Amino acid sequence: MNLHAPIATTRPLYVDLDRTLTPADVSLESFVRFARRGLWPALLLVWWLLRGRAVAKAMVARACPVDPARLPYRAEVLALIAEARAQGRRVVLASGSHQRNVARIARHLGLFDAVAGASARVNLKGRRKLAWIVADAAGPFDYLGDAPADRPIWQAATGALSVDHAPAGVRRIAPRPRPARALVKAMRPHQWAKNALVFVPLATSGLWSDPALIVRAVGAFLFFSLAASGVYLVNDLLDIESDRAHRTKRHRPLASGALPIPHAILAAALLLVASPIAAWGTLGPRFALVLAGYLVLTKAYSLRLKAVVTLDVIVLACLYTLRIFAGAVAIAVPVSSWLLTFSIFLFLSLAYLKRYAELAQPSEDPRRLLGGRGYAPADVEVVMMMGVAAAMTSILVLALFISHVSEVYAHGTPQLLSGLCLILLYWLTRLWTMARRGEVSGDPIAFAITDRRSLALGALAAVLVIVAQRVQLGL
Repeated sequence: MNLHAPIATTRPLYVDLDRTLTPADVSLESFVRFARRGLWPALLLVWWLLRGRAVAKAMVARACPVDPARLPYRAEVLALIAEARAQGRRVVLASGSHQRNVARIARHLGLFDAVAGASARVNLKGRRKLAWIVADAAGPFDYLGDAPADRPIWQAATGALSVDHAPAGVRRIAPRPRPARALVKAMRPHQWAKNALVFVPLATSGLWSDPALIVRAVGAFLFFSLAASGVYLVNDLLDIESDRAHRTKRHRPLASGALPIPHAILAAALLLVASPIAAWGTLGPRFALVLAGYLVLTKAYSLRLKAVVTLDVIVLACLYTLRIFAGAVAIAVPVSSWLLTFSIFLFLSLAYLKRYAELAQPSEDPRRLLGGRGYAPADVEVVMMMGVAAAMTSILVLALFISHVSEVYAHGTPQLLSGLCLILLYWLTRLWTMARRGEVSGDPIAFAITDRRSLALGALAAVLVIVAQRVQLGL
């Protein structure tokens, strides 16, 4: 048997679906979509899986069919199929996914002469798929697959091709995948900047010169960052379908298929379990409980609350504020109610700004709901008014807070902190103006940490805080 044989123009070509024709995994994604409907569907899925993977595929395919138009497809595989069809060869889509989904995808693409998929009794994978192909081909055939389960098929094929796993004698037709790089990207380390809020209590308490407290604050930052990465992975897993309908989110590792679902599930489980346990052992049970509360609220937001108008942005503002509270717990200092109130209104404004940027995108139907959210494009002006109002309220709370500080603290020159109000007024006004012009298209926090003027204003605010605490000007 010659696995190096050239691809002939007479042999039929059999193409696998999951992770081959599409970088996605149709069956696993269907399981996720079905399970996220609620507790009862999740328990029902577990029961079906106990009865057998083929049974679960059949039941879920019937209840939650795939949308072929939203799936990503590998350009290299489509080109190979087009070449085979141009040569007059028979092309068959053979997959371990259920027959219903396989047929839907084949009809959508219009590139296959026949299809074969799993049924409630037979999981068409490995040697079972090989037996079907041998019977259907009745002679030499070529096979394109992706996984170790395809090894017996490659060994029987005259022409063996792969897009991923490629043992000796199998020709790879696509660049080698890099799931580790995709995993790091899906963890979104650039978003860890948000967790720098845990350092705020250290700064406002004036204890930033204490090495022990600095170490505890850094630990709080790391634990929140790792936990947040686990949450990002779970969110992307739950939002695969809606992300694929988004013009930029469709490039995320899970939505694009660059990161396999099993890899994401394993990494998320490790991050979400290990971070609270490690936090308990190093920073104490109180901080670990705050971190666990953050994870619970985040998950409630992902599963349900993000689709509730107004409540979604309130929850986002609370999640940011919870980071500040966690920083205070980590270093065991009281946190001002003024600071927490200011944080709520500031991040409420930024959460509204994020929704505004999403709603401001052109839409054919002003009543169509934003994917995965409860907003429609017609709400855009109301969202902007609420966001600007929250921004101005945050500045007012900051001014009252500074007035309170000026009356209480005799050291330094706390009156200088009034300059923070002007800095914040300029920054928020500029941010909303840019959003109105369409120059802020996503997360405003992510925008701010890459915007030079925002970074300069942040540095100016930090200098002003240091001068106000350290210098006595006699004002």
